[in-house]
Amino acid sequence: MENNREILIIGCGEHARTVIDNIEQQNKYKIHGLVTNDINELHAKIHNYNVVCLEENLDNYLCDHPYITRYFLGVGVSSGDMKLRQKIYSKLDLILESVNIIHPTAIISKYAKLGKGNLFEAYSKVANDVTIGNHCIVYSFTAINHDQEIGDNVLIGCNVSMAGKNVGSHTIISDGSSISFKKSVGSNTIIGDGTLITKNIPDNVICYGNPAKIIRNNE
Repeated sequence: MENNREILIIGCGEHARTVIDNIEQQNKYKIHGLVTNDINELHAKIHNYNVVCLEENLDNYLCDHPYITRYFLGVGVSSGDMKLRQKIYSKLDLILESVNIIHPTAIISKYAKLGKGNLFEAYSKVANDVTIGNHCIVYSFTAINHDQEIGDNVLIGCNVSMAGKNVGSHTIISDGSSISFKKSVGSNTIIGDGTLITKNIPDNVICYGNPAKIIRNNE
């Protein structure tokens, strides 16, 4: 039965280390090891967990370890490229089950609807009737107020206040930002640090400021 709790972490960078902390605190899953796309990281240790295989060899590794059925995506967005994450998890979701990692101090309403593969860090809050898609990241001290809809593969940074309506998929809401009541943010958009959203923001843009101004297209 112990093996049924085992999961793989895909990726070995900064975000993977953050994921490890939250998995250990949640104490629901046992980390089997990490998977990398860098041969130089193979057989290294990340926070005392082994890097067990290359991504390209994952199918073979799972054949040898059939009790592993779950994973979590430990690939972050240091490049700002959310579509890279999407490319990785779209393949992994076909062969493994992605789980939600919820820090024990996070507050998730029982009336919220969560997809799969989401990370909720310490002291984050998700209110009633919020819908969150798949593979989202909600960092510490962020509050998502009631009746909002968050798409897939959305990163919401630390200390973000959200009273909006919806956020499209593959979007980044950076640290310290605030989304005003019933305002929407489009897909594939980047909201810079400390930005105040007082009007709807379209798809495929980068915006910043107080109040928010569109700086350029997000290509």
